[in-house]
Amino acid sequence: MPTPREIKRRIGSIRNTQKITKAMEMVSSVKLRKARAQILNARPYAQKLSDMALHLRNSYAHSMSPLLVSREVKKTGLVLVSSDKGLCGGFNSNVVKKALEFIRENGDKRILLTLVGKKAAESFKRKNIPIVDKYTDVFFKPQYTDAAKIGQKLLSDFLSGEIDEVNVVYNEFKSAVSQKTRIEKLLPVPSIESDARAMKADYLFEPEGKECLDALLSKYFVFQIWRVVLESYASEQGARMAAMNGATKNAGELIDKFTLFYNKARQASITKELLEVVSGAESLR
Repeated sequence: MPTPREIKRRIGSIRNTQKITKAMEMVSSVKLRKARAQILNARPYAQKLSDMALHLRNSYAHSMSPLLVSREVKKTGLVLVSSDKGLCGGFNSNVVKKALEFIRENGDKRILLTLVGKKAAESFKRKNIPIVDKYTDVFFKPQYTDAAKIGQKLLSDFLSGEIDEVNVVYNEFKSAVSQKTRIEKLLPVPSIESDARAMKADYLFEPEGKECLDALLSKYFVFQIWRVVLESYASEQGARMAAMNGATKNAGELIDKFTLFYNKARQASITKELLEVVSGAESLR
């Protein structure tokens, strides 16, 4: 049985770990609030962009823009959005699992991976799947410029015929303790949902036709990448906050458990010393 000193040292170590996990939980809660604010601030722009894109899509033939045209899928671009850091529960493993499931289901197609986040890059390092691009350190401080860089590269590959469609695997933010792993098709641009009032709006586009439609749909696609980055970042912070909260509670339970062991060991030590004193006193009579 460990000595009281050893148990006390272990309690101190667990208490220090508990302070770290509590601090990480608080940091994640602050980052989560900022991520929520970013998502809310982005919604009006996203809504207006959707309205205009839908108006143009209904005003012109779909064939005018290659971003709307479905073609035979031989090469699929799969964007896997993970995190740059760990300690966030099953956040990264769920995304990797979903991606591998998609790859198995589409075995007749050539899958070309675009990995966002260090954890995705680490997971697919030894897998025999072509990796086209890797983007790391995106989630240190998410910026629209990073999303635009990813989106423009995917657009270029799609328009040049390097890939026939773009799918993204990410964690959709539901709440601080709930995330849903999703696979979403982004190219060709799927049906755009918008407010019915947007159809009554009177837009004047210049230039007209294909050039304007292509430019607007390109911005719409890039903004969808930005939305996915924001959703994933918020989900990561929520997952880490929940994981650190659980770790803090577990540390508290361990401290209580080892404190009980410490008290028992100390009591046994005191009892042993008392018995030795009594035995010594008896032997002197």
